[in-house]
This record gives sequence, C-alpha cells and structure tokens, in this order.
Amino acid sequence: MKKIKVNLGTKSYDILIGKRVIKKLPKLIKRLNGTGPVVIFTDKIINSKVMPQVDLLLKGMPNKIIKIVVPASERSKSIKTYQDSITEISAKTKLHKPLVIALGGGVIGDLAGFVAATFRRGVPFIQVPTTLLAQVDSSIGGKVGIDIPQAKNLIGAFYQPKAVLIDIDILRSLPEKQITNGLAEIIKYAVIADRSFFDYLEKNISGIMRLKGDVIEKVVYECAKIKARTVEKDEFDDKDVRIILNFGHTLGHAIEAASGYSKAYNHGESVALGMVLAGEIALRLDMFTKKRLDRIKKLLEKAHLPVEVRALKVEDIMAAYGYDKKFTAGSNRFVLPKKVGSVEIIEDIPALLIKTALKKYIRK
Repeated sequence: MKKIKVNLGTKSYDILIGKRVIKKLPKLIKRLNGTGPVVIFTDKIINSKVMPQVDLLLKGMPNKIIKIVVPASERSKSIKTYQDSITEISAKTKLHKPLVIALGGGVIGDLAGFVAATFRRGVPFIQVPTTLLAQVDSSIGGKVGIDIPQAKNLIGAFYQPKAVLIDIDILRSLPEKQITNGLAEIIKYAVIADRSFFDYLEKNISGIMRLKGDVIEKVVYECAKIKARTVEKDEFDDKDVRIILNFGHTLGHAIEAASGYSKAYNHGESVALGMVLAGEIALRLDMFTKKRLDRIKKLLEKAHLPVEVRALKVEDIMAAYGYDKKFTAGSNRFVLPKKVGSVEIIEDIPALLIKTALKKYIRK
C-alpha cells in the first residue's frame, strides 16, 4: 500500500492506494463517526458489483446504513437528485449527524461531496472512488458540485474529504470504456507536469489498459501525487496554480454539455478532445509544435480515445463554452501546452481562433 498526505492544515487527509484498501473502511468509520448513521452514495452499477463487498465489511457494525442509489449518469448530478437526497437523509437521520461515503465514480463523488458540504452546514465524508478517472483525479482535492443543463459544476463548493481509499482491485470490475475514460486524465497529468511520466505512459500504455498490478498502482500513485501537491499550493483555485488541472477541460466540458451529457461523449473522451483542441490553439499561437501535438494525439489514440469531434456543431459547442467558469471579467482563460510536461495560462483568445480550431477537428 502507498500513502500520500494532502497537507492542508486542519483539513489534511490521507490518500491510501493499493490492493484491498477498502478493508480499512470499518476502522475509518469508527474513528470518524463512532456509531452514528452512515450514508453511502452509489450508482446502480456499483451497487450490484461492489456494494455486496462493502455490505460484508460493514456487517455487524452498530451504525445505521442508509443507501442512496442513483443512475450511473452525469445527469444524476442534478438539482432534483440533490434535493431528493437531502430530503431522504434528513428524514432518516433526524437527531444524528451522519457520515457520508462516496462509493463510485466522479459523478457520485461530486454529488455526495456536495451533499456532505451543505447538509447541516457540513458533515464528514469519505471518498471511495471505483473508477480509474475518479481514482486519479476527481476524488482528490475537494471540488464537489452539481450541474445545470447549460454547463457542468456551476453549483459547487470546495469541501475536503476526511480520507480517500483507492482500491485498485475494484478496477477489474470495470468495462474497457471506463478504463479509457480514466486514461484521458492520466495523460493530462503527464502533459501538464511530468515529461518523464509521459515517456512512461508511452512505453506502458498496454499494461495500463490491461490493469497490470505494479503498473496501474504506479500510475495512480503518480497522478494522485501531482494532484495532491497542486491542491496544497492552491486549495481554492484562486492562485493560478490549480487551474493547470483544467487542461483539456475548457472545451472538453463544452463538448459534454453540447452533447447533452449523453453517452455520445463521456468525461474522458471529452477531455481527450479538449486536450487536442488546446494543443491546436497553442500551435496556432506559435506556443507549441506540430510534432509535440502529434505525439499527444498518438498516445490518445493508443489509449482508444478520440482525437476528432463527431456529430456535434461548432455553434453548440461555442454556446456551451460561454458558460465556462474560467471566464473572468468577460475574458476567457485557457490552459495551453508549451511542451510535454509544461503548460501556460493564456487569456483573451479570440473566438475566431477557437472556432477555427474546432472546425479543423469536427467530422460529420
């Protein structure tokens, strides 16, 4: 097992990574909440595949267990689902302050974390990410929230978990599409922060996709470490440090929103496209070279991720992009690559340039 400490003063917490790490959940519940009620958020798929294992771990514990099971879809991060969840938890806990557990992917982590941040002005919560994407990215750092139809995460908060338990054995229950979904974020980390890690990904991509034990543990650890160190420097995303984690997300989120958060593009596929488009914009600004962009595209393709946008219109993507949270005083802000392992924040990129990049990569 590997351990990373996220150093945030009184809000510090540990990230535990390894096989069968989920076994530590009962002791953690006892330490954080004693015998109080435990609310477990999960989705319908994880409820059938992973929840039975959790039920066995918690069997015999004195805590009242309340399960909130939602559809395995970005659409579960809605105001209605949030309100329904709060209503149910309130009715079933009443005189007690619950502990919230997020057992699932990024959607569950965001929803459960936002409930924990706002119910009774804040209750403790634990992240137990079950997807590769959540393990390397969304479960760490305290960004929680829900969506509105126009854009992702416009309603949200910064609320740190008490612990993150990353059990790599759980990944074996995932379909290939979920592995590729997480690979986009893994590649993102290499591009923004570590050229040698990018080299490692190029050499070991097949082992990662096969979930080879030592390889996948190293990859998850390296990504979690980069995320933790970045969050420590800029917990509330207001020092122009943490923003680098948004590489690929500006137009990636717009692609998700333009597709109606449908199965057409999951988060990883959207981020992959967002990275390609950011690379194209950087290329047109003479910040980046075609050779470097081709290298990124080649690795994305090896990871079975898209490098062209299909079945969407430029106008719809641009409309969704207009809701991006990184706009400040009317000016856009993009994270653009300078080289593999280094990025830069660029403001006021002309809309025409963004549209031109989109048009190059859109296919009917």
